[in-house]
Formats: sequence, C-alpha cells, structure tokens
Amino acid sequence: MTEPTQSPTAPPTHLAPPATMRSAFHERYGAPEEVVSVRTVPTPQPAAGEVLVRVRAASVNALDWHYVTGLPMFARPSLGLRRPNRQVPGADASGEVVAVGDGVTRHRIGDRVFGEIDGGGFAEYALAPEDWWLPLPDGVPHEQATTLGVAAETALQGLRDWGGLREGHRVLVAGASGGVGSFAVPLARLLGASHVTAVCSTRNVEAARARGADRVVDYTREDVRDLGERFDVFFDNAGTLSLRDCRRLLVEDGTYVSVTSPKTTWVKPLPRMLAVPLVFAFTRQKAPAFRVASRSTSDQAWLMDQVVAGRLEPLIEQRWSLEDAPDVLRRQGEFHAQGKSVIVP
Repeated sequence: MTEPTQSPTAPPTHLAPPATMRSAFHERYGAPEEVVSVRTVPTPQPAAGEVLVRVRAASVNALDWHYVTGLPMFARPSLGLRRPNRQVPGADASGEVVAVGDGVTRHRIGDRVFGEIDGGGFAEYALAPEDWWLPLPDGVPHEQATTLGVAAETALQGLRDWGGLREGHRVLVAGASGGVGSFAVPLARLLGASHVTAVCSTRNVEAARARGADRVVDYTREDVRDLGERFDVFFDNAGTLSLRDCRRLLVEDGTYVSVTSPKTTWVKPLPRMLAVPLVFAFTRQKAPAFRVASRSTSDQAWLMDQVVAGRLEPLIEQRWSLEDAPDVLRRQGEFHAQGKSVIVP
C-alpha cells in the first residue's frame, strides 16, 4: 500500500505491522482437525476504505464450522462449490487499529474496535471495510466485544424482527445454552418478555437460570410438551421437536422462529427449512422462513450499549489460543457449548 502524504500534525495511518503473521487456514473442506492448520502467512495490507486490526479476541461460531466442513452439501453454492470461500475462519473480531487505507475517516491508529467481518478473525491481524468496525468503549474487554456479532445478532433479530416479540409476551427458548441460546434468554427479557422458559441439558440448567430464565426445563429429565403451557414466541435453537408439536406449544396467534436444525452431510436441515412455512401456512400462527442474521452495526451498537449499561453480560465458556483453532472448531461442531468460546491470538 502506498501511504498518503502526511502533514507534520496529521495522525499516522500505519504502525508498520510485521510482514508476516500467524493465521488459521484451510484450503479444502473436511473435519477441522484434518484440514485446519496454523501457519505463517503474509500480513494483509489495507486498500482504500479498509482498516487493519491487531486481533485481541475472535469469537467462535457455528458458521465457522460450516465454512470449514462445507456441510451441509446443499449450502455449497454460498460456502464455495469446490473450495471454501473463506479460508481463514473467524466472523467476529475485536482489537486495535494498526493501519488504515486511503480515505478512512472513522478510525485512527490505536483505536479499539470490534465487528463482524467476512472471515479472517482467527489470525493475528484482520482486515475489513472501515464501516464494519465499531468503536469499543473503554472498560469493555475484547473478549466480551467479539461475542456481539453473529450469535448475538441471530438471537436479537430472531426474537425482535422474525418473532415480533413484544412487551408481555411469553417466550420459549429451546437450545438455551449455546452461543445463540445464551443470548436469546437475556435478550428476551430485555425486549419485554413477561416470562421466559428455557430448554437445555442438565449441565446448563443453572447457567440458563442465571441468564434470566423464569423456568428451566432439563430435556434429559422433563418434556416441555408436558408442561401444558402455550407461548407467544417459540425461539427454536434446537430443531428436535416435530413441527406439529411446535405448533401445539404456541398460542393461537403465536410465532415460531427456527434458527437451526439437526444436520447431516447432504440434505438436513433442508427438509425442515422447507416444511416450516408449509406447516404454518393455513393457521393464524406465524413462522418466518428460515433465515440467517444480517450484519448490522446498529444492532451491534445496541448490544454494546446493553453491555456497558450492565444489562447484558456475554457468557464465555472457554478461551483458546490460536494454535487450538482446529480443536475448538471440532468442538464447535459437536453443538453442545455453554455460551461462547473465544480465541485469543
């Protein structure tokens, strides 16, 4: 990159990051422990409008596992038909600005920032357009900031936008313990739910209760279908109940929101994704078609405001080094996390 001419009083646009960096990398699809390695690669340089950040923490998401494994196969057109579009995992990152491209005005060298990016977070340095990075308030750790991307946006948009959650609604959250679920429970309360029922496994019961659930159903010992309760919003982060049972758990004009489903190599969860709008088509109940959360800096800023105000605290289960990337991605694919895992390069 050719650096712009600086006046004597102008802030620097480059702190000369090293020529190379450590990065997780995969050139083909497969099991993370078989295809992901940590290697030394050239440090990217910002083009016009881009910002280079020294990564201090990167969030681990199910999305990363999908990009590494290329599963399910029907998703390959978006993941990359023959080779992965994203060869460096990591859709969320937080760190300090070390270099900016021409025309960048939102960030300066040394600024603390966080944001959702198009891969590249599992590395010592990450590059993204300037408007994808948000200012990180003083006092908020990088490890907390990096969790406010894919998973938190999925929970927020799923409840607020797709589920239409309103003040006084009763909410059911299935799969309440993972990255998305651990945000869904407290966000349901912040959005005005009068009662939140969480469904999770035994090891996650206390965590779900601490997150704000009024009632926690341990699915290994109890069946939520036996409660005899109906809900205004069913936020389904598990996809294990039949759609007929999901309908029975809703009030007459309730809303079913599906954000995941059991997966197989080829087609699952496609049949369920296609069936959801059909099963609910001729009822007063609503069920938006399966969708993926959109990158929204305004949503991330709102989430950060809740963290700063003490109303929302990300649940971080484990912290990993960059060298652990293959193993943490393998564990992510088991879909039994308690809260978020973060990589600290």
